[in-house]
Amino acid sequence: MPRLRRLLQDPDLWLRVKAADALAASGKEGLQALPELLARIAAPPAADDPRAMEQRYVCSAVFGGMLADAKTLERVDRDELRAAIVEGLRNQDGHARSIVSGIYTRLSYDEIEPLLPAIREAIEIPAPSGEMFADGVRLNGLTVLAAHHVEEGITACADYVRSQNPWASQDRIHDILKILLRYGVHARAAIPSLRESADYFENREPDFPKQLSRHKAAAVREAIAAIEASTDNPKLRRIAP
Repeated sequence: MPRLRRLLQDPDLWLRVKAADALAASGKEGLQALPELLARIAAPPAADDPRAMEQRYVCSAVFGGMLADAKTLERVDRDELRAAIVEGLRNQDGHARSIVSGIYTRLSYDEIEPLLPAIREAIEIPAPSGEMFADGVRLNGLTVLAAHHVEEGITACADYVRSQNPWASQDRIHDILKILLRYGVHARAAIPSLRESADYFENREPDFPKQLSRHKAAAVREAIAAIEASTDNPKLRRIAP
């Protein structure tokens, strides 16, 4: 373990990455390096790594492996964890962001609250690469906002209905709309945007199978009807400025 931990400081980026992978695969013994790995995720990218490729791989090792155990997560310093989550959500790779966002459901609201601005940013600003996997971080973000009835999630859901990657959107749209329905009567604020999206899907969406565009339009209109009929009135929270 000491030799692997020393390799985290090696000048060779790929050797550092493979050392992190080895530590993550080493079970309990590798956990002694967890604070160092969280610090590496939270650090700004090096001059020779402007797209934060090292951070991308270390996010997978930590959030996709080392923190999978609930007892390990309980023992992690919350300030170190928060800093790593915030910076990991800014990685340029959508897959890395999605892996980081998988931790949302395992945190209490008190732990989520200081992360809300970063969570919203990761929903609204898509990753520039790894587009095929970038829906994970956005759906996970919308889910956690809705779970805690954070008001900003209403507009974010309505926007994502239209701005989502068209690939597989005929399936994903149902997930987005289910999340929006959790806001009950408050989701009525999104109805004008939803109507616009339904019209777009039915009449103007380019380069997408027409029958699937109509399927999306029908799903949106069904959600509008459900929102209009809803009587749920959860108390909303807002993201602190």
